[in-house]
Amino acid sequence: MDYKEYAIENKEPVNLKNLEVNFIPGKDYESAHKNTIVVCADVLIYHQGGYLLVQRNNVPAIGELWPIGGRLQRGISAEEGIRRKAKSECGLELDNLNLINVGRTSFETDPFNHGKGTDTLNLMYVANGKGKIILDQLHSEPTLVTEDVFEKIKSGLHPYVVDFIKMALSENR
Repeated sequence: MDYKEYAIENKEPVNLKNLEVNFIPGKDYESAHKNTIVVCADVLIYHQGGYLLVQRNNVPAIGELWPIGGRLQRGISAEEGIRRKAKSECGLELDNLNLINVGRTSFETDPFNHGKGTDTLNLMYVANGKGKIILDQLHSEPTLVTEDVFEKIKSGLHPYVVDFIKMALSENR
């Protein structure tokens, strides 16, 4: 899949540093979460012979095996954002990062209990991981998914994750 980011205005490059903000304060993010689609990036990281899935310890999708990822931040490219997410969530550096698709997920649960659920648009990446897996507090039970493991567990996975893994496996990484 071809994906480009355009930071040009009036034929001049946009200084992305001017767009960067810190994380949105809780109440402001709660309102944005309740009223908009959250743009995220997820990555299936090929590491030690399989694709890394981790159990989510927060909503939405609590208890589900899921790829590493999360929302994108203003002024930071999607690729840089997913590299930062991978490093902070699982301790891995990424090589050969490639966008393979875009998906949308909808959940009835949300992290704020505002009652409007979670609606995300997800850039779906694959990459090779380097380093040692060290999970943050929001993730547990790292699982390396090979084709054999996938056949055994796919019936228990979220459809987004199933489709994502099928796409990654077809890439013949």
